Amino acid sequence: MSWWTDIRDSFEKVASFGTYDAKANREQQNMMNAQMKAYQEQTELAKKQLDEARATADVQKRRIEEKQIRSLRSRNRAQNTGMLGVGMPASDDLSTQLGG
Repeated sequence: MSWWTDIRDSFEKVASFGTYDAKANREQQNMMNAQMKAYQEQTELAKKQLDEARATADVQKRRIEEKQIRSLRSRNRAQNTGMLGVGMPASDDLSTQLGG
């Protein structure tokens, strides 16, 4: 610590008649700062964990949705393949005359 700090501390002691302890006050302030920093770090860690959990849930949800879409597509393809070749041949649909 610098000699300015020592002078300030001694002046504060004289000004407050010895009831104010600057060193104890600084230590208390440092402890509060350390507690706030620890709280912020824990909060950030909790946020990261929640974000990771949400991302994992989103990935799982997308996988399930993709499986459902594939299943629906394959079912629709299976139904449509049975319809091919049923009905009138394409040549009967066409008219050789204009406007007909």
